[in-house]
Amino acid sequence: MMPNDLNLDFVLIPAGEFKIGSDPAADRDAQIDEMPQHYLNITDFYMMRQPVTNAQYALFVAATGHRPPLFWENGQFAAGKDQHPVVGVSYADAIAFCRWAGQVLGKPVRLPTEAEWEKAARGSDGRIYPWGNRWEAGRCNNAEAKLGGPSTVGQFSPQGDSPYGVADVAGNVQEWCSSLFNQYPYDPTDGREAIVYELNADHLLPRQRDMGGTSNPQADEASWGKSCIRGGSWRESKLQSRCAYRSWAAPMHRSDDTGFRCCYEP
Repeated sequence: MMPNDLNLDFVLIPAGEFKIGSDPAADRDAQIDEMPQHYLNITDFYMMRQPVTNAQYALFVAATGHRPPLFWENGQFAAGKDQHPVVGVSYADAIAFCRWAGQVLGKPVRLPTEAEWEKAARGSDGRIYPWGNRWEAGRCNNAEAKLGGPSTVGQFSPQGDSPYGVADVAGNVQEWCSSLFNQYPYDPTDGREAIVYELNADHLLPRQRDMGGTSNPQADEASWGKSCIRGGSWRESKLQSRCAYRSWAAPMHRSDDTGFRCCYEP
């Protein structure tokens, strides 16, 4: 397979400082696990402009024999939904796709950390929604849109895009991130990025990454089942459509409103 066949569109998210989390004085919907809001500096990376689609995931299934998503019938997605975001995929499935895409593209493709995801969604100014600080119905596919399911990727672009041109980061499908769910302040050395998963067929085997001798007291077995999810979905409210909203699920969880997108470092 050639890279153009896969057609993954990436956008540069530039290095620099940004605000992560929520300030309750500025956002009345701020949640306790989004506090305290603080500054974080991350290096530049590339993130997919849109979530992975059914058509793209079908290429992966055909090439590798990986199990199809939960809601496909007879191994096929529904007619006319080739450009809808793939759903019914676990954290393990998302990792497997990223590794395969990396082989096709010749790049170190992976899931974004939750910090990378948030910067791609809100930019550097700490805005509440991808488009600004005021909720505006019609800019994303959430419960208010009453579509009853995922929509074509980019359907709410450019009006719902982030400052970097990333689409569907509010609503449509919520997205797997690589990070373990842990409390703020965000610290990549505290264990949330220190657990990686060995892929064994369709199963994940947690193991602790070598952190150069750094102990990871918070990255215990109780955290292995809490993989970060970001972005809200078609069935959720404006609260979950905020850039700072955080959620989690067990790594093997598959649902009709959870997908993913890929990233890589230059």
